[in-house]
Amino acid sequence: MALDKQYIKLIFGIKLKQYRQRLSMSLQNLSDLSGVSVSYLNEIEKGKKYPKTDKILSLAQALKVHPVDLKSENLDKTLAPITQLIHSGILSELPLELFGLEASRLLDLLSNAPSKLNAFIGTLLEVSRNYDVRVETFYFSVLRSYQEIHENYFEAIEQKAEEFIKEVSAIRQKHFQAKLFEDYLTEEYNYKIVMDDFDSHESLNDMRTLTVVKRRKKHFILNSKLSSRQQAFYLAKEVGYNYLGYKERNHAMPWVKIDSFDQVLNDFRASYFATAVLINKHDFTRDLKTFFESESWNQNILIDTMREYNATPEMVMQRMTNLLPASFGLKELFFFKFNHRPDTDNYHLSKELHLSRQHQPRGTVLQEHFCRRWEFIQMLQDLSDIHKEKPDHIIGGAHIAQYLDTKDEFLLLSLAKPFNPTPGINNSLSLGIRINNKTRETIKFLQDPSIKTRLVHDTCERCPATNCKKRVAPAIIFERTKKEGERIELLREYGLD
Repeated sequence: MALDKQYIKLIFGIKLKQYRQRLSMSLQNLSDLSGVSVSYLNEIEKGKKYPKTDKILSLAQALKVHPVDLKSENLDKTLAPITQLIHSGILSELPLELFGLEASRLLDLLSNAPSKLNAFIGTLLEVSRNYDVRVETFYFSVLRSYQEIHENYFEAIEQKAEEFIKEVSAIRQKHFQAKLFEDYLTEEYNYKIVMDDFDSHESLNDMRTLTVVKRRKKHFILNSKLSSRQQAFYLAKEVGYNYLGYKERNHAMPWVKIDSFDQVLNDFRASYFATAVLINKHDFTRDLKTFFESESWNQNILIDTMREYNATPEMVMQRMTNLLPASFGLKELFFFKFNHRPDTDNYHLSKELHLSRQHQPRGTVLQEHFCRRWEFIQMLQDLSDIHKEKPDHIIGGAHIAQYLDTKDEFLLLSLAKPFNPTPGINNSLSLGIRINNKTRETIKFLQDPSIKTRLVHDTCERCPATNCKKRVAPAIIFERTKKEGERIELLREYGLD
């Protein structure tokens, strides 16, 4: 793969610095020997400048190396993982600027790192190749980290959403019809809205939206089988792309092709805008406060609140991840969305978010079986049976999940429903809030005895339970860890530190 000029300059700078330091030369020493100024040498080593041929020859002579070696795009064995990292294309794909990083600074840190760290980088690259970790996977992982850093709350988008609400409604309201967004797209952005059931081919059955340009006019094609609430969201999201001025974007949902991280980030921002408009911060914060102040668990309060907004249950739960940290100080939480085909034992985690680096429960675990004792898994199993008589039924509830070993507890608000418009698939949504003093102060119904506690773990492979009727795989990781711990204790008796 041909390298971008930026990385050619970075590699040259790393090599120049490496050769100079091997000879214990200062920048001033190298400048005196080569005739290249100290300031220019400093720019070269930072990867900001690439010298002309005459200067390369002078530098090679001063460093006692062949000019070809100095110009080579490969680093020596001690820095080989950095070469792999650059040639993999990952650095050019990842949005380092979002985290206040520059590629040149990152590579400079790595080039000065101990050899063990560079070996670790090489191992990560090897693992990613072996498990076929695609660039898209990195994109969505970076997005989740970006959300976590900001506690999934973005004030600038909140302000734009409020600005839009004031523009389109003379009287403040909670419920915005899809027609409002449809009219806004046609009148403000010259869109044509097209309804299509996407039934022309089986491979299009799960298509939700498509944005194309025909004769210089944007056509927004919306799946007619979507519910009115889903249609409102996707229309509001399309407004968001335009209202926020995002040019680099995704044109199909579900995704067909991802070309850059900006597409992923802008898709998230447009979705955030849509949710912030449909579930406005002012009213929803007040409604959540009323919900939490009830001393008894009442699912109908939450359901009635959902109905007041033209929003899906998933949107409501996602909106809670925005506002619980910002407005209630509940910062340790997670959101899971699982998909399940009835009459199978396969549960696919399609969405995952952890805030405050809250990585329990573990969602993405390669080749392991998620604990079947979690309520959001049990609900999917129950829904498969219920749908034999009631095909469109939705179930939900609250319970407390307590870890078998650590005794950490989470309040879970969960529901399971058909995955409209995709036929033959159900999904479960779950918002988990770590139970601590702040949670007990805020959520009064936590003490309601109707909220039952379930003992859980991450995966069957890690679970210490010996008589679990829900187990679908042996506890191989737990047993291995236990055996390793026992071995260490026994070897200490032999005098091993």
